[in-house]
Amino acid sequence: MRPPFISLLFTIALCSYSLKGENESFSKNIYDSLIHPVFVAKCQECHGENKSKGKLKLHTKEDFLKGGSGAGKEIVIKGNAEESELIYRITLPKDDDEAMPPMEDKEHYNPVTEEELDVIKAWISLGATFDLLVSDLDKKSKNSALQVFQNMPKKMISKTLALQPKLPDVPKAKPELLEKIQEQGILAMPIAQNTNAIYVNASYAGKNFSDETIRLLEPIAEQVLWLNLARTNISDEGISMLPKFKLLSRLHLENTNISDAASLHLSKLSNLKYLNMYGTKISDASIPNLQKLSNLKKIFLWQTKMTSQGAEKLKKYFLGGKIYDNLLTQKETIQKSLNKLIENEELKIEQLEKIKNQIGAKSTDQKALNSKCPVSNKDLDDSYISIFEGRRVGFCCEKCKVKFDKDGAVFRSKIKNFSASEEFIIANKNWQKAQLSKDEKVEIIQQKLRVISAEFKKIGPEVNLGWEKPIVNK
Repeated sequence: MRPPFISLLFTIALCSYSLKGENESFSKNIYDSLIHPVFVAKCQECHGENKSKGKLKLHTKEDFLKGGSGAGKEIVIKGNAEESELIYRITLPKDDDEAMPPMEDKEHYNPVTEEELDVIKAWISLGATFDLLVSDLDKKSKNSALQVFQNMPKKMISKTLALQPKLPDVPKAKPELLEKIQEQGILAMPIAQNTNAIYVNASYAGKNFSDETIRLLEPIAEQVLWLNLARTNISDEGISMLPKFKLLSRLHLENTNISDAASLHLSKLSNLKYLNMYGTKISDASIPNLQKLSNLKKIFLWQTKMTSQGAEKLKKYFLGGKIYDNLLTQKETIQKSLNKLIENEELKIEQLEKIKNQIGAKSTDQKALNSKCPVSNKDLDDSYISIFEGRRVGFCCEKCKVKFDKDGAVFRSKIKNFSASEEFIIANKNWQKAQLSKDEKVEIIQQKLRVISAEFKKIGPEVNLGWEKPIVNK
């Protein structure tokens, strides 16, 4: 058992240590140590140096107090937390469109905590100056501050940002190199903010861009991620330089003079995800080389010499023979069942429509139910009668009767208090139910077809021979 005086000393030391920690926290700046870290973790993804949603930036004190496009300086009203736009936005219901931070989904939601909010409100109420210390807070807000110190806000990547593709980390290209390229009418620019990866579009230069011109891009090969050579004068010889562009993930070669010889060089672009070769001389002979593009997601081959059999062979390679054949068999089986279903359902609908029309052509009415011609609004001539939806309708002349018989539904509203016969109403409902039933059954099977198509797309690249017959949907 610990002696009483040792326990007392231990308790005193513990309390002394705790008080020392609190005193150190109380001496810290409220904004720098508590509020700004909240902004960094929970707000600056939308309101920072590189993005200013609503023209609001929170990465510097000066920008913060400027406010945004709507609130302006009312973002913080010194001495009045409740009227400050910042507090208003933070305390809105999480499903409100103007709530900060926005809730995209529960997994990535990172709201301001009660303790963080308490500190921010207290800071604003004290005048929102940047020299205020934690010791200036009231007792309740001090306790909140201590809890925030113990659980400092952590940055959580939003769902939108999480889904964005990760860009490669490459050194910055020399400005003079980019200027030299741009002087040739070639667009060369970063593909996004905060990245040195470059997008090059030579299609603007057209036929002036040749195998010789592509050498201008060699010094920035390390940075080029997307390259557009569509409609240029590039040939197989110029394409031989592309393996130097090791990070290339997107390549446009449509309407160029390349042939199967180019595919050997393209096969070395291991990071390539998108390849457009529309309107080129590429044929089935390129398949062995194109099969080496393991990261390929989309390849466009319409108006090339590639056959549908070749495109199918390419797709099958990426999926794997057994997987491809299995999916194709499922697709064909489901398609056959869909065709059979449509045939049977349309036969039912046709039979019910025939019954409806037969019932609609008969009437138990002894005389016309209308007193005026529905076409001309003139008095009736008993010589001109038609049966419409099981009711007897009269007309003033032959001409009006013929016009009505072409499409009686158009004139239905002109017949005062018109109501179809009960037998016709029942037959019509049965016909409509059959149509609805067909649509529901067809949708169920079509959903199964969409699932199969999604499997094709998910497992291998989309091999497109034209807008009408993409292989991915086969």
